Amino acid sequence: MIPVVEQWQIFFALCGAGLLLAFVFDCYRVGRYFWRPGRLRTYIGDLLFWLIFTVLTFYLLMLVNWGEIRAYVFLALGTGSALYFGFLSRGTRRLLYRGGRLLAGFLASGRNLIKQTIFIVIIPGRLVLQWLGGPLAALKRILHRHYPGGPQL
Repeated sequence: MIPVVEQWQIFFALCGAGLLLAFVFDCYRVGRYFWRPGRLRTYIGDLLFWLIFTVLTFYLLMLVNWGEIRAYVFLALGTGSALYFGFLSRGTRRLLYRGGRLLAGFLASGRNLIKQTIFIVIIPGRLVLQWLGGPLAALKRILHRHYPGGPQL
């Protein structure tokens, strides 16, 4: 039999786990907002999320109380999730949306930088190679005539 003090410790630890799992759910919600998957991808993503969520919950239960399932486990996980969604979810999602927009801006800037680098470096280089292509091909034909098997060393 587990002492009452230890049960309270487990209860509060599982409340924290409920908070953590609710935060992970908010992260998933924000991720779906930015990626905007189609219907099939949404179904697959939801299935994968809930499978991962289940494994994470099982792992947390194994860490906290060796995987014992009792009524207060569900009560604690539900209480933690309810506290998160009641008090923290709105502000956290705002921060996650801002962070996502900031990350999207950085990625767009990086993409533009790569495009400009390609435009400045690679395109002129290709033009130079095309311009030199005619003389280089003629030089290759001349060398091939003088050294049909290649230069002998």
